[in-house]
Amino acid sequence: MLASQSLSSTFARLKTTASKIYSRMEFLGLNETQLSERCSLAAVHMSEDQDVPGLMRDRLSKILMNRHDFPAKAAARVITHAELAVLAKVLKVSTEWLDGQADNQDPVVWNVLAEPDRALTFTHLLQEYEKPGTETRVWSQYPLHSYTSEAFVYAFNRVYYGSKPGIGDTRPMVEFYNRVARIRRKELTRPDRSSGYTGLISRSRFEAVICGTGAFAAISKTILKSNLDVMIDVITNPSLRLKLVIVKDECAESLKALRNYEFLGAVDDLITVWRYHSGDIGWSEHPSYTKPHRQLLDRLALGSLFQDVNETVEYLRSLQNRLRRGPKYALSSQL
Repeated sequence: MLASQSLSSTFARLKTTASKIYSRMEFLGLNETQLSERCSLAAVHMSEDQDVPGLMRDRLSKILMNRHDFPAKAAARVITHAELAVLAKVLKVSTEWLDGQADNQDPVVWNVLAEPDRALTFTHLLQEYEKPGTETRVWSQYPLHSYTSEAFVYAFNRVYYGSKPGIGDTRPMVEFYNRVARIRRKELTRPDRSSGYTGLISRSRFEAVICGTGAFAAISKTILKSNLDVMIDVITNPSLRLKLVIVKDECAESLKALRNYEFLGAVDDLITVWRYHSGDIGWSEHPSYTKPHRQLLDRLALGSLFQDVNETVEYLRSLQNRLRRGPKYALSSQL
């Protein structure tokens, strides 16, 4: 019985991996011959080890046979880690995504600066789950970049990541998140998206960043004011399906699990993604992570300060007025 279950699990993983490879081939417009040629070239550059697989077309064909419910007898019965690494490199995805993590109780943790293409693999990961998903919810300690202007993103990242302790040269971190923001904004502001997206942030954190207080005083008032116009345009455009939820401070503070992260997101119960205070990114497909994280975000959304988008817009307009009147008004308005 155990051997039968193990064999069934192996076949399921092979099918998942083969289906993902084929999906990316279609997305990138590659046939088997083209993918094989690129894999052979990538293998040469990835290592001087002669054992690094070049993935000839015949081998690729046998791997791809597994995407069918009843693969041919000639289908590959195993895909090595070295083969996954070459395929991931060429297809611009991560090996962890190709291999599948639904049965892995340990989360995947990425050092975002460990690989030059990590921004692409990270954004691809999110996109792949948002396509079949119905609702993405993300809590963050700062306004999500899909809602904000490009000028604000660059200024924010320079201040926020440029002052992080223990990183050394912060420029790669700043550029990484600038790149992620560009890709995510382009993806999430497409009017043909079918899934909803909700960004959650506590009121005090939101106002500190958006109004440029403390360390964020380095962001110019011109950028801050125009950024609020962009945010209003985004959340009032129904075709974008981007909802902004300003959460009562006491609600966010009561959820102690949030203190471990700078952001925490979930796409339905399909995947959960988070970032640690160190800047490393974690993610998991396993129910032991996806379900409690989704429930945590659902509880947080119940603490919204405003009932609808009109009330949220009125609040954002009040912050614009605060910026126009200067720091003295900002201080008195909080007393």
